[in-house]
Amino acid sequence: MSRFDAGDHIRVKRRLYAHHGIYVNDCRVIDFSGGRNIFEKPKALVQARTLKEFEGKRGGAKNIEYPGKFLGGLGFWPGPEWKYPPGEVVKRADALCRVAATQGAYRLSGSNCEHIATWCICGTYESKQVRYVHAGHAVLGFGLLVALSRGPSTWRSPLMALVLASTAVTVYMQYEAWMTPRRWRPIIAKVEALLRESDSEGAEQ
Repeated sequence: MSRFDAGDHIRVKRRLYAHHGIYVNDCRVIDFSGGRNIFEKPKALVQARTLKEFEGKRGGAKNIEYPGKFLGGLGFWPGPEWKYPPGEVVKRADALCRVAATQGAYRLSGSNCEHIATWCICGTYESKQVRYVHAGHAVLGFGLLVALSRGPSTWRSPLMALVLASTAVTVYMQYEAWMTPRRWRPIIAKVEALLRESDSEGAEQ
């Protein structure tokens, strides 16, 4: 008996991050993957793999819950009422898998495997991993500004370099967050066309 149900959002831990996908059955997990390492992620595309391949050597995939809050209630997160029925989740994932245009659309901070799994589940582009990075980066930036204003003058040059680097990272992450819906709009349009076609064929039968 399988550990998961069709339409589950599952996650498996990697060394520095968690990888996400949509479970269909033990022979089919749909995820946004590809490339042998993080530098080859631009080659990733939405594709189907077995659960064993998805889990990799470490194994231990887990089901993802949708609690409706983030960081203990400090932020919004989709709740269970946002979730599509399991059959609809599978249809969305399958349709996305059939759209070959997903190749080249991967972005670590704007459209990664978690964004895609969340979209299949409830139609939103969300990634807790990216949110945690944003939160950590905000704390780091604040700490750098405090150190720059209160630290000794000998710290000023290296701290200023770190502040500028932090600002550049912030601009990049915000740009990716802004561009993601634009980048995915034509892809999602194709997916929705496939879903409508599937619904009309089902109605005719």
